[in-house]
Amino acid sequence: MFLKEILNKNEERKMMIAVFVLFLSLVLFYKWQVITSKGYLFLGNENHKSKDYNESLKNYKYAAVVDGDRNVTYSARLKRAEIFYSHGKLDEAEKEAKEAVKEIENDFRAFEILGDICRAKLDATSAIGYYQKAVELKNDDSEAIGVKLAKSFVAKGEIGAADDIFLKLYSKNKSNSEILYYLGIIRFYENGSYNGYLASAIKSEEADYKNKIEKIKIFLDDYGKIDNEAYFDVLTANLFNEINEPHLAVAKSKKEAERKINYRDYFLVLGKSYFLAEDYKNSYENLSKALELDSHNPEIYFWLGTVYQKIGDGN
Repeated sequence: MFLKEILNKNEERKMMIAVFVLFLSLVLFYKWQVITSKGYLFLGNENHKSKDYNESLKNYKYAAVVDGDRNVTYSARLKRAEIFYSHGKLDEAEKEAKEAVKEIENDFRAFEILGDICRAKLDATSAIGYYQKAVELKNDDSEAIGVKLAKSFVAKGEIGAADDIFLKLYSKNKSNSEILYYLGIIRFYENGSYNGYLASAIKSEEADYKNKIEKIKIFLDDYGKIDNEAYFDVLTANLFNEINEPHLAVAKSKKEAERKINYRDYFLVLGKSYFLAEDYKNSYENLSKALELDSHNPEIYFWLGTVYQKIGDGN
């Protein structure tokens, strides 16, 4: 009996030792994972700084696969998403950003880049949702994300919603030239007037905004007194195309559809607007309608040919 107790105690001791060794092994393995993943993350950051993007992508991939720490995995996934996005590989970027969100759901950065990806994919609805989530998580009325959110509403044709956001941003910063420009151009879109926001934006150091506003001033000098509202709106839409604001051009042109406009220039301008907004299907449809009304116009043939090239490229 005594011998049996000793043997049982030895067995228990061996079991405890085995459990302890297993536990220690797991702890050491986890620490090895953490150290290894952090090491790969560091290498990725160094290669990223030196613009060796292929190598940094590999480093970040290893950092994520080792899976030693959620924060490391999240950072590695996010870095890969940023690199893919910057190189136009939008599907890969989206996949990595969504994997990052699975690791950490309460960081605004992944949602911001998902918004950027969707904007690049011309999916304004999804972009709006991601940017709204990013603003909610950052919780500090982020100006940069707010501007992206407002511009996504412009892309969706919801000009009023965009204006509300720009006004909120303006109340906190009255010197941001981009905010001033969009507040001014939205008012020009709404009532065809040169306004105080545009007057302030033209004083900024941004040459692009200055050039666009100068074109608006020239346009109003030339056409500001036209009584035909429908014709003026079509001319305004064409101006938006010329200053590379095709979403406003589409919105302005589509308003004329309610008047059942049926003349060449309306469909030509709308076709150009959709083309510049990279909506080639609607561009083709409207240019075709313009061609039905004027089959001898070389400008229509030019734009149709340009659309065919895009469609031929698989777009």
